Amino acid sequence: MPDRLSLALVTGAAGGIGEAVCGRLAAQGRTPLCVERDETLAQKAALAAGADAVPVACDLSDRDAVAVLSARIEEEWADRLDLVFLNAGVIVPGDVVDSTAAGLRLQLDVMLGSVMEIAAAAARAMKARGRGHIVATVSMGGILSLPGSAAYSAAKAGLRAYLAALNAELRGTGVAVSGIYPSAVDTPMLLHEATHDGSLLNFLGKVSTADDVADVFERALRKRRLEHFLPYGDSITCRILESFPWMVPRILGPAEAIGRRGRAKYLVRKGIPQG
Repeated sequence: MPDRLSLALVTGAAGGIGEAVCGRLAAQGRTPLCVERDETLAQKAALAAGADAVPVACDLSDRDAVAVLSARIEEEWADRLDLVFLNAGVIVPGDVVDSTAAGLRLQLDVMLGSVMEIAAAAARAMKARGRGHIVATVSMGGILSLPGSAAYSAAKAGLRAYLAALNAELRGTGVAVSGIYPSAVDTPMLLHEATHDGSLLNFLGKVSTADDVADVFERALRKRRLEHFLPYGDSITCRILESFPWMVPRILGPAEAIGRRGRAKYLVRKGIPQG
């Protein structure tokens, strides 16, 4: 069993999935390193986690800040870091033709570039000790690309490929690599999508909770498999359509009609009036 000497680094630790997971980690006896984009949010995350949680400020869109965080992983925390949960996410909804270069880069930096660098640092530190676990929140959008979320899907698809390669490289070292692939999760990011013309496909089925994802996270820690899906049924549909992407435009009309109704119900549950 882990103890307070066991460190677990979590990005995107304030609110939503990150907050739920930090609470689970503290309950397990680990010390969470709560990474957020500024000191205020990092302090909030550490306070919510309780125990001896440590706030860590790092803007994942700032490459210099990510380099500093990666160095701390290999130098300051290497002898105690047993778990890294790479969870931070951001989305700028909209069609590609309406996107800005800054918006595209932001999504790639936060959800792919920074994750690659931090995971690499963690892999080096953990491989040297012969144990550890690198876990990332990916997305069903990394399997099936979502119209209106092209950069998000690209980042998540790239992350899926990166985790698969890293997993193969670390085979036999004692270091596990896992990705968690949820469909829609009731977080501030999903609410932002719902109110800013994000993909209607997010609302085709059940909207999971952050605790649902935290349950899958704990299962990933036990099973140590590469991929974990929520809900599993959605993953089957997405993986089939991934093999035939030319089919997606043909089913968009009916799918988006269902998603539009699902989004309306979601907004009603959130107490947001419909126009």
